[in-house]
Amino acid sequence: MKIIAFPYAGGNKYSYNFLKPYLEKNIRFEVFEYAGRGNRISEKPLDSIDAIVDDLWPHILKVIKTEEPYAFYGHSMGALVGYLLCHRIQEKKLKEPQRLIISGRKAPRVARDKKIWNYPRDQFWKELIDLGGIPKEMQEEASLRDFFEPIIKADFKSVEQYSYNENQQLNIPIDVLYGDEEKENENDFTDWMKETKKQVSCHSFKGNHFFIHNYAQDIANYFVRRYDGGRKNTHSYEQTPSLVAASTQTSSKNK
Repeated sequence: MKIIAFPYAGGNKYSYNFLKPYLEKNIRFEVFEYAGRGNRISEKPLDSIDAIVDDLWPHILKVIKTEEPYAFYGHSMGALVGYLLCHRIQEKKLKEPQRLIISGRKAPRVARDKKIWNYPRDQFWKELIDLGGIPKEMQEEASLRDFFEPIIKADFKSVEQYSYNENQQLNIPIDVLYGDEEKENENDFTDWMKETKKQVSCHSFKGNHFFIHNYAQDIANYFVRRYDGGRKNTHSYEQTPSLVAASTQTSSKNK
């Protein structure tokens, strides 16, 4: 089984390295790189979510043309990218991922309260630091902030200017992982159930938007359980107490 992952805003292909030591060898974990960072640093960052999806599309085609089963995973911005790619794959009647796994992303129909990409610099960085996930060295070193600010702002602009359209529902299951501190309304995450005809499972963790860094082994174990050594696990997912510290909701749809 291959898991194709998409980074969060400001991230790169190394953003999920903290998960890899806990993954079994028969799960291949590939992180796609956005323009303007990593080995694509010479390219201009894209500030439109549609442009990002278009940019990744030729690389996605290479993956889905193989016989190997695959799933999508994305955190925050990466979840939106994965969701939109699933729609394009379905529209073109290509081989669909076995599952879309998202973390740290409210349902796409839930409007964003804040749009920080055009905030003044100091206010912008305060919002990022409050959100979590900004390394201490970047908080303390102005030259690092100078380097990463255009990249992060372009990513936030792409997400915050995304306009939701009521598309045809997906035909794949969706798993939703989120930190309990980022839930503001009851439907923030459960509204993912409106985006697919298949089962949606919502799993709440203790923590903020970047809770994933505190649950590396648990999330890796989750991938292993879901795909059972590369095969789609047809059994119900049973959580360990350490995995989900708050609550779980599951919607099963028979279409």
